[in-house]
Amino acid sequence: MTPAPRPDLAPEEALRFTFDGQAFLARRGETIGAALAAQGMAALRQTRNDRPRGIHCGMGACFDCLVTVDGRTGLRACLEKVSEGMAVASASGSAETLGDLAPLAAGPLPRRAVDVLVVGAGPAGATAAALLAEAGASVVVCDERAATGGQYFKPRQVGDPAAPPADAQFAEGRALEERLRRSGAELWASSTVWYASAGEGVGVLRPEGACVVEPRFTIIATGASERPVPLPGWTLPGVMTTGGLQGLVRAQEAIPVGPIVIAGSGPLNIQMALELVKAGHRPAAVIDIGPGPSLAALAPLARMLTADWRLTLAGMAQLVAQRRAGVPMLWGSAITAIHGADRVEAVEVRKADGAILRFACRTVALNMGFQPQAELARQLGCRLTYVDAAAGHVAVEAADDGATSVTGIHAIGDGAAIGGSRVALAQGALAAGSIAVKLGLTPPAETATAPGDLAKARRFQAALWSLFTQPKFDAAFIADTTHVCRCEEVTAGAVREACRTASPTLAAVKRLTRAGMGRCQGRFCAGPLTRLVAAEGGPAPDVGAFFAPRPPARPVPLGAIAVEKAEWGGHRQSAPPAVSPRVALAREPFGRIDTDVVVIGAGVVGSTVAWELARSGVSVTVVDRHEPNVQASGANAGSLHVQLLSFDFGAKAQAGGRPAAEVLRIAPVSIRLWKEIEALSGADFEMATPGGVMVGESEADMAFLAQKTALEKSYGIDSELIGANELRSLEPLIAPHFTGAALCRDEGKINPLRATPAIVAMAKAAGARFETFAGVTSIERDGTGWRVETEAGTVFARRVVNCAGGWASRVAAMAARPIPVQGAPLQMIVTEPGPKMVKHLVAHASRHLSLKQADTGGLVIGGAWPASLDPATGASHVEMASIEGNAWVAAHVLPAAARLRIVRVWAAMNINIDGAPILGEMPGAPGFFNCVTSNGYSLAPVVARITRDLMVDGRSDLPHAMFGLDRF
Repeated sequence: MTPAPRPDLAPEEALRFTFDGQAFLARRGETIGAALAAQGMAALRQTRNDRPRGIHCGMGACFDCLVTVDGRTGLRACLEKVSEGMAVASASGSAETLGDLAPLAAGPLPRRAVDVLVVGAGPAGATAAALLAEAGASVVVCDERAATGGQYFKPRQVGDPAAPPADAQFAEGRALEERLRRSGAELWASSTVWYASAGEGVGVLRPEGACVVEPRFTIIATGASERPVPLPGWTLPGVMTTGGLQGLVRAQEAIPVGPIVIAGSGPLNIQMALELVKAGHRPAAVIDIGPGPSLAALAPLARMLTADWRLTLAGMAQLVAQRRAGVPMLWGSAITAIHGADRVEAVEVRKADGAILRFACRTVALNMGFQPQAELARQLGCRLTYVDAAAGHVAVEAADDGATSVTGIHAIGDGAAIGGSRVALAQGALAAGSIAVKLGLTPPAETATAPGDLAKARRFQAALWSLFTQPKFDAAFIADTTHVCRCEEVTAGAVREACRTASPTLAAVKRLTRAGMGRCQGRFCAGPLTRLVAAEGGPAPDVGAFFAPRPPARPVPLGAIAVEKAEWGGHRQSAPPAVSPRVALAREPFGRIDTDVVVIGAGVVGSTVAWELARSGVSVTVVDRHEPNVQASGANAGSLHVQLLSFDFGAKAQAGGRPAAEVLRIAPVSIRLWKEIEALSGADFEMATPGGVMVGESEADMAFLAQKTALEKSYGIDSELIGANELRSLEPLIAPHFTGAALCRDEGKINPLRATPAIVAMAKAAGARFETFAGVTSIERDGTGWRVETEAGTVFARRVVNCAGGWASRVAAMAARPIPVQGAPLQMIVTEPGPKMVKHLVAHASRHLSLKQADTGGLVIGGAWPASLDPATGASHVEMASIEGNAWVAAHVLPAAARLRIVRVWAAMNINIDGAPILGEMPGAPGFFNCVTSNGYSLAPVVARITRDLMVDGRSDLPHAMFGLDRF
């Protein structure tokens, strides 16, 4: 294959690579995205729904430009540099062809103690790191990019590195980099901080492997990303942020195909236009929503001059230079739609007078300001504030020196709150001075002038942004067909529908639509989503209205952090507190409700009980302190278990394993009922029952499985022991050291985010009433019935069903006495989508593991790995040790899993009893029924059917006597 020539490339600096089999040339130092953009390529991949995507943010935050490089899937073309002979593909290959993403962990991750860890080597981070190292502190500074400078300095990545800087901005960035390198600070380039915990350390993935840093102080200087601008066509290839375009032009000297239109609001757009003019590519137009120069601008202009006359005159000179270059400037105007098929072809612009213009173009750059990349600060629990501007975002509450509400954590620069490069530089000096004093070191001399520099920079920024208009995101103007979540391709219409059918909260929208579940984990789209939800009656945008922070801060290769951990038996139990970690939706009180049955808890069990009773003609009201499907029901892995779990049989089992064994009588019935419910609902539960394999790798494992299958067969379970050859024929990618498995043909998977909402809808259609955000505060006898007080009103019911999951003991105690139900905070892992790897539900005979592949292609990995519980807030938090251990078992069983990235880890309160449900009427409390079970998703239909039978018919033909309270 002969690549097309590139006139802009000297032969000695040309590298050859292929993209989807076609040969291309690249300049040494060029990224894949830049090389392809310079040669007219905009589309880099297809989404699950076959929509083309290309570079958008240009800084690795949006994950739109993913490609496969030499078998390594999910690499960002905007960051990955071309090397000679590189084979790039728009799609991943088969599981067998996947390459290693990073060095695999070879034991416990190395730990590094250091005085100060700085995350981010832009203006703020590099300044703080250099000054602290010069003062004598041991400093490690991590940056995801290969070069320092951040998004402001954007050092040139191509050409002669020793060449004189092209302008003052480049020169300032180079001087800061050289000072950082001279200072003695240890620079870890191309290194990703993926996890941060005050108690566990900071997880870092370096090119040579993963490690854990244990700093005395951490400085978060992660910078900003550009705010999303959702409008029709904004996901087309060729539409990028202005910063993304600047990265191509300024750092890579790569000009995407024109004509180019720049739009939004702010000085970056004007600077970008001049960068293009300088490179010989005049933009077709610059479109700014602001009013433009006028007499009203004189006052803020005067304030700018007073604060920093040099910067002000430089900005005015840019406007003059743009006009002289003949670049059309449309003030008071905005792009309303972007048109094209496989890439941008034109934009539609509404002028200030209402006139509509159409510009033919092939590239569009959008900028409506910036938002902090605050995910690490959120993981660490730093106090946040909401910034009610444009789409809206969260910022970190921090002092001038970056000190946050968490001791030892400083957040500075745009990674804390948007302030620009001069604010960042001043805060870097202030943070260095403050930390130096705490370390017993002499503070740097620069800290003396930093307070004045900071005040001056803030005055300038305040005046500047009074000139450039950034109106609030108005959800009413977003068409239903416009995508607001780029990763999962969720439209504004889908968000609105989810608010109407469930409840108007971001959590409900996420569960129903998958918004925020992609690789960016909602960091890119959360602002517009909160506005949309608020417009549908949801909570006003605020810190609590955003997605909960979940690790990893960036997707991390599973194999790089997979570390073997010691095994244990069963669950680690804890009593769930009465407090709730979730923001309640303001609602009108319902006053009084009279009903036959009140069901407490709107998880899958409570919702299915309500449906069973309502369709039998019973008047039912369901109350919950939150929304349906919030805790264990919506946060579990969706496994449909029939065979005994490894810790429900043998030495690890509770109560000798007898209660769990009795569940074998009803588990197959529950799977059959699930299939009936799916058929009746008309919805797709993404349910499949290909069977489950519990694999063994030692003689002890196989002996254990032989005894377990023998017991299961005695209860009528279709379970058998299979050897290595049959296991390999069923699951070819299972590791070769496994010698056999227990095969249970009834097991499978289900999507809880689809199934529970469908059951709620069925229950409502049958007449059940759901009252959400109505937590129960007391339960008392009322004659022959019950009076249930909630936060939203009073329910008078003849009977009560306790379906409160991990909180069931607390609810039962209100009515009569506690029951032996404990909470068990557990965590789950989901990987990025990958090629087909497994068909069955996979477990391990002597390790904690459940593993399956979702319809989206991601692996869902669990197995009762413990999370921690904050008794003050009621929130469950993931633990690094559990992530490492669960990842190790997954990769040990399925080595191909090590070649995928973890994109999400979450924790929720699960339920622990003794391996079996608690069903039936409470002795001494007539009319009060318990319907509580661990393994609730598997058993929900059958325990709900039994409860219905007992309450409606007074008896049930299904086995249930062994599940009463009298067994304790």
